Amino acid sequence: MKKILFLTPRMPFPLIGGDRIKPYNLLKHLAKDNMVHLVTLYQGNDNIDELVAELKKINVEVTVIKLNPFLKSIYILLNILSSKPLEILYYYDSKFQRIVDKMIEKNNYDISFAFFMRTAEYLKNKSLPKVLIAEDCRTIYQERSYKESNSLPQKFIRWWDYRKLKNYEPKIMEKFDLVTLVSEFDVSEIQRISPKSNVGLLTNGTEIAKYKPLDNIEKKGLLFLGKLDIWANQMMIQKIVKNILPDIIKEFPDTIFSIVGANPPKSISKLESKNIKIYPNVPEAIPYYQENLIFIHPHSGATGIQNKVLEAMSTAMAVVTTKTGNQGINAIDGKDMMIANDLNDFKKITLDLLRNKDKAINIGVNARNHIIATHSWESIFVELDKIIDKYAK
Repeated sequence: MKKILFLTPRMPFPLIGGDRIKPYNLLKHLAKDNMVHLVTLYQGNDNIDELVAELKKINVEVTVIKLNPFLKSIYILLNILSSKPLEILYYYDSKFQRIVDKMIEKNNYDISFAFFMRTAEYLKNKSLPKVLIAEDCRTIYQERSYKESNSLPQKFIRWWDYRKLKNYEPKIMEKFDLVTLVSEFDVSEIQRISPKSNVGLLTNGTEIAKYKPLDNIEKKGLLFLGKLDIWANQMMIQKIVKNILPDIIKEFPDTIFSIVGANPPKSISKLESKNIKIYPNVPEAIPYYQENLIFIHPHSGATGIQNKVLEAMSTAMAVVTTKTGNQGINAIDGKDMMIANDLNDFKKITLDLLRNKDKAINIGVNARNHIIATHSWESIFVELDKIIDKYAK
């Protein structure tokens, strides 16, 4: 039995979004045969005791530090000229650091994990074995984001963080015994900007027994699903509604485009119409994957892996996305998913799938088979166990 310290910038429950789903599944696996201590930040209005109780069910000991967004905003303003990126400043908490220091002093941990670079600060100078589950190359992500943003505030914030990340990211990664990323693209980018860092692949999984298609159901309609308070998701929805959906409705006037996700802003909520249905804060996303035929996803990011695409493919949806939407998934274009190069491509491909429903269904079947073979959680756990065996003392 190993003693493991695991840090997360967000409470890994409820299971909404990859920043909760992945750490939850890793913790669940680690806690089967090891003693696992989780230290996590939390911001929100949920009952913390109820969330902690859910994590204790998987045999994880939990320490929660509540984060106050207003106070963090003041802290960022006071430290704006710091060398640290904004996202690092936001998630740094002195109480969190004191607790981590005391836990490390008290417990002889065999290995520690920092989930996301946002928690790397707390472990960077510790002498115990350290793994940073970084997921993606943040420098490249922010560079692409500021260049593509059409919002001046967003463009400035992301440009500011990009400038800081160019120096911060390579240096913080050198402090860890291993840094894991979710795609070969991210691995190669980190190797380029931080050649002294030891990097490896630990991709994302999905619960294939849970995210599965239903028999005897007629799949129809278009779907976008994701956290709706995230700028990148809002941009994708706007592209679909303004540039793709009108031509589809002309030929298929009964088409319903479903937008599903948490915390939709007014800019998304006001889109609801005869052909556009908004489903906010649903208790379970799976039925929407199961009922719809095509998952439409005009992704323009630069890094990471798209968990919503993994889930859509696992439930046998025909996914139409971009090359970057396929990043880390490595599906075969035309077999496991359809890849569009621009918005005009999205229209043509989606219309073709609506005209040829059998083709869409066949792509969905291939998609699920691909996820079963490459992105089950069981396959991820095998790689995680190898990390424990190699780096734990």
